[in-house]
Amino acid sequence: MFNAGKNKNQDPKDALKNASDKLNKGITGGLAKAFMGKDFMDQANSAMDMANQALEGVDTAQQLAVEGADASAEVISIQDSGQTINMNPVVILTLKVTPAKGEAFQTSGQSMVSRLNVPRVGETVTIKYNPKDKTQFIIV
Repeated sequence: MFNAGKNKNQDPKDALKNASDKLNKGITGGLAKAFMGKDFMDQANSAMDMANQALEGVDTAQQLAVEGADASAEVISIQDSGQTINMNPVVILTLKVTPAKGEAFQTSGQSMVSRLNVPRVGETVTIKYNPKDKTQFIIV
């Protein structure tokens, strides 16, 4: 009843852009600012920015899963970023990477990990990484 006329197959990025436009532009944006206040608007825009970053991270992870270079990596350090995606922590990992092809290197970057299988310092994990930007990797 309340979803009449809504596109249920809408791309999440398009939905966030539409929400941002409604919140920040036109008469609805003006009314929202007038009645809800600046603090509310800042919080809502911050939440939409975080959602966009999460979607970009998912896109990158999907691309790496398909096109990334294979490697094994030793966990040098792990640090909590304070972010979660679907209740799984996003951590900052420093890795000593041994690619299937090429020379070993060290890199740091953010990665979502399963909260049931968080890597530990000294552990060896299998990754896929972007050879053009070695800070982009996923644990497979």
